[in-house]
Amino acid sequence: MAARPDPASPDFSTPSLDRALAVLECLASRSGGLTQTELAAELGLTANFVYRTTQSLVAHGYLHRDADKRFRLSAKLLRLGQPVLDDVPLAEAALPAMRWLSEVTGEASHLGILVGKEGLVLERVIGTAPIKFYVERGTRFPIHTSAPGKCLLAYAGEETRDELLDDYPFEAFHPWTIADRADFDRCLGRVRIEGFATDLGEHLEGHHCLGVPVFDREEQAVASIWITGPAQRLDENRIAALAATVIEAGRIATRALRGEGAR
Repeated sequence: MAARPDPASPDFSTPSLDRALAVLECLASRSGGLTQTELAAELGLTANFVYRTTQSLVAHGYLHRDADKRFRLSAKLLRLGQPVLDDVPLAEAALPAMRWLSEVTGEASHLGILVGKEGLVLERVIGTAPIKFYVERGTRFPIHTSAPGKCLLAYAGEETRDELLDDYPFEAFHPWTIADRADFDRCLGRVRIEGFATDLGEHLEGHHCLGVPVFDREEQAVASIWITGPAQRLDENRIAALAATVIEAGRIATRALRGEGAR
């Protein structure tokens, strides 16, 4: 049998594809997106090549270009790497629970996963409240300040948690941000007891979140569902009142991902 070609070999390389993949990888590390000029400078590519490549990726739905002419990874591309259980993509399984949650609470609901030592918004449903607080798909967020990050870490195995938090930069965005591993471990312990996590403006002041985990059949937390809203509306009293509702949304999504039928 002939040896399989080595993709790393120069003879197996496809320069245009290699450079296009470099564009995607570069944008994956820039949550704020990059302009065509910035991409060309960052990667050392010609403006003409970046123009043709980004236009093709936008046409195929893998990139999105905003009003400021900044390119970001699209939801279509993000979904290619999402967890799948029995051929059911995570976002597809979770959307009914997210829609129900937004309808009941009026707040925007989100679905997120861990990517390395960051969180990533995979899907979102905009709420019905007059003043809408939501985060776009593809946005990355710190795991130590966010409700979904806390959920995913609280229900991760000890070995996985240590791997993620070893040398983790606990950046203190505000005086009330948890910026210490021991304090964070205590916070995760409370999450496991209560079944939900909160973010009371620990990253963005005035921006509150309430989240829960979504589990696979092995009881591994593969994602988190959460709602977000302004502090004046989603204060600590309302968070306490809505906790059971958000927990139920997590259960609905978990059952859907496992193929266990409707709630």
